[in-house]
Amino acid sequence: MLNKMSAARKTLEGIANTSFDKPFAKCVYLITSESLQCENEIRAHIDSLNCDNYNNEYIENKSASSVHALSGLRAVSDYFEETYLNSYKKLLKDKHLGSSLKSLIQNHLRLLMSSLTQLRLFEDVKTVVN
Repeated sequence: MLNKMSAARKTLEGIANTSFDKPFAKCVYLITSESLQCENEIRAHIDSLNCDNYNNEYIENKSASSVHALSGLRAVSDYFEETYLNSYKKLLKDKHLGSSLKSLIQNHLRLLMSSLTQLRLFEDVKTVVN
């Protein structure tokens, strides 16, 4: 899941980097910074468990075309929901998670749900202004 999050964050960063819409790019950058914070917390937790077989390398994006396919706010918010929120919800169903890790994942889920709400509110405001 951590590698999937890292790849998704890089995709979102690519979207923000290529966007000509500065407010949209800032909104996406906010999400990616929160994602990076979550990744770092999970990595720290994994490191504290002394997981020797953990592979700390990121998975690179499979195609550069995915950046261009997610150019709209709606597409980005759907991608974010599918990649992050659904992965976290699926992970929380794992009965092998310890209570501290489960608590961390629940806190991240709340943070990411808030980010998605902000993104969707930005989308609604942008629609009303236009």
